[in-house]
Amino acid sequence: WCGSLIAACVAVAAGGCGGNAADNASQPSVVIPDPNGSLPTAVAQAREMDAAVDPAITTADNAFGIQLLNNLISGNAGNVAISPLSMSLLLQILYGGAAGTTAQAMALTLQLGNLTAQDVNSDNAALQASLAAPDPNVQLTIANSLWMHLTNNPVLPSFTAMDATYYGATIGDLSGAPDNVNGRVASETAGLITQILPPEAAGYYQSPSVAAVLANTIYFKGQWTSAFDTNQTTLTPFTLSGGGTESVEMMHQTGSYDYLQGTGFQAVRIPYGSGRLSMLAILPDPGTDLNTFVAGITAESLGNWITQLQISYGTIALPRFTATFGAPLSGALTTLGMGVAFCPNPANFSGIGALTCIADVEHKTVVEVNETGTTAAGATTGTVGITAVQAPQYTMTMNHPFFYAIRDDKTGALVFIGVLQDPNALN
Repeated sequence: WCGSLIAACVAVAAGGCGGNAADNASQPSVVIPDPNGSLPTAVAQAREMDAAVDPAITTADNAFGIQLLNNLISGNAGNVAISPLSMSLLLQILYGGAAGTTAQAMALTLQLGNLTAQDVNSDNAALQASLAAPDPNVQLTIANSLWMHLTNNPVLPSFTAMDATYYGATIGDLSGAPDNVNGRVASETAGLITQILPPEAAGYYQSPSVAAVLANTIYFKGQWTSAFDTNQTTLTPFTLSGGGTESVEMMHQTGSYDYLQGTGFQAVRIPYGSGRLSMLAILPDPGTDLNTFVAGITAESLGNWITQLQISYGTIALPRFTATFGAPLSGALTTLGMGVAFCPNPANFSGIGALTCIADVEHKTVVEVNETGTTAAGATTGTVGITAVQAPQYTMTMNHPFFYAIRDDKTGALVFIGVLQDPNALN
């Protein structure tokens, strides 16, 4: 099912232990959704039932996103852009495989409250159903994929089935990573993100120490309900946080908008298409430190401001811009309470596979705004490694005569060979 804000792609490489071809043969078959448009099974059912979206899941996603944004902008003077929905979906899929204190820490960080893993899955099915084809002038695509060693797969069948049923995860062969994963991400994001996994790490992803790569993409492309007239775009001074100015291409438009003159700020809602989706722009008063202002925003206060918007006639001026952002998220997620899920802590993802932890999470985002509308893309990757050393399978004690060789492993040449009869003998 397709659309257009590429908000994020999350790739999770899970360190594997155990699993074999015989085990895989017993896995239940998984229905792989048609990438050309069919909805995941649970999402299709929610759409048929016109299931209501539980406000608890969107409240959780929004609260998590605002907290994470505040963490990322702290000490950062540049542009920061993230996709709370994409990161929440990816981390909530992982939450479905977590247990014990790991699950508790993830629930805390993701603001899930009393929602169980099954609640999260059902709520996300309803949310994805609601977001499917929301507007004829807005493209919105959410896609998931799960990449595994198909011949020696340590990922539990129950996790694979959950990911497919509720999130439509298509199954890919990890032996082709990272090229096939990057190719899928590029396709799902209309080429805005061409690399989510490092191409030089092919050997790593194909090794037995990696069990799976979990990927989420969201792609968004929306046309303004009323396009800005390019003839009204002018070079205008823009005051930077440090007090300096620079010239920017400023778009102008006059009309009726949902608007709020708040205490210390102005807010305006600029709609896309038929108006279901929009950009909410909040402008602090001149002289206000933006980071300090954003630090005071909560999901609740943002919701209150939105309810106070009233249709007013006025003029808005919005810069044309392309914002790019990338940062590792493991530090921010640890600060928000999810540290136990990261290596070398003894994380518990027993619902995915034994002895795994998250080694790293990365996020990249691109947002393009012009006179016709907005396109946005983001990518998030997370690497899951092994939390414990595998127990030895044998003991080899060379306490009697043995053969040995010094060998050139590239050519196979035996440079030296010998037998050792007596380690103490001098001849």
